[in-house]
Amino acid sequence: MEILRIPPYPLEIEYTVPTASTSYFLVIESNDRNEELVDVAVTSNSSSVVSYTLSDTLAKYDEHYALTIYEKNGANRGDIVVEDNLEIVRPYVDPNTLATTATEIAQYREYEALARQIIDAYVPDGFYFTTEWLQVVGQGTDYMPIWMRGYKVLKVYENAEKVWDVDDADGPALDEYDYSITKDKTAIIKDPVAGVDNWNRDERKPARTAMAASDSFDWYDTGDSANIQTFKGGVSFPEGADYMFYIEAGYKVVPNDIKDATNMLIEDIKCGKLDYYKRYVDNYRTDQFSIKYNPMMLEGTGNLLVDKILDKYVNVVTRPGVL
Repeated sequence: MEILRIPPYPLEIEYTVPTASTSYFLVIESNDRNEELVDVAVTSNSSSVVSYTLSDTLAKYDEHYALTIYEKNGANRGDIVVEDNLEIVRPYVDPNTLATTATEIAQYREYEALARQIIDAYVPDGFYFTTEWLQVVGQGTDYMPIWMRGYKVLKVYENAEKVWDVDDADGPALDEYDYSITKDKTAIIKDPVAGVDNWNRDERKPARTAMAASDSFDWYDTGDSANIQTFKGGVSFPEGADYMFYIEAGYKVVPNDIKDATNMLIEDIKCGKLDYYKRYVDNYRTDQFSIKYNPMMLEGTGNLLVDKILDKYVNVVTRPGVL
């Protein structure tokens, strides 16, 4: 089931079950099926329909969830009666603004869903607002690069210890540092909770230079060191340290040019302008029905203007690599 994440809130879901006026268990799991987010008892109405109002947390992001409805045997789960993929997604254009009657709105919902899928095929990451887990290793710098459009840091685990959590009553900083995303959305940084006057961050791993042993200088800046000078200062993300970041990513709102592109594709779909046999036939023979299609049939969205709008959002390098 696809639920459009648009006002009015809260969002409500409905499922048909075998028996009317009967108790069931409704379970919603995270998309990786590692965590149960909802486990509640629900009762079907006289039409054998169960309904559930989604929490603000579930309605905040564009996510896929695994939904299961079980028979209720006392306090235990019985047989599965419904198993579905619950998709909560924000449309690129609100279908309710494109029509007035219920029939027209339903038709435009289909047009918008198809136009959105065409755009997502061109820009694989899409224009959604979601959450992501990043499991990375420290590289001995003051920056932790991210290869997506990061928005906000929600949780941080350092060497399996939780050090940052925006939902924790004692947080968000559970250690001595605050975590945030740089203004250009390219890396995660951390700052001392106590604050500092100035800080020149290391964007690369300091060079390892062989040095002779000395009683006057220390290799690193340590809290109990009496030395007045060090060869090498500490970094925010030490080499080899394990980190797990849970972040908000994507687009808080859909860009206006993407809304325009979606509207253009909706009109093309509605008017039949995306029929490939009309747009990409180079050669057509009536004798043998030999049809030759232009190779461009397999590229783009079918609308050149939409392709030009989307070109600036295409990320050709999603992760660093070695050539």
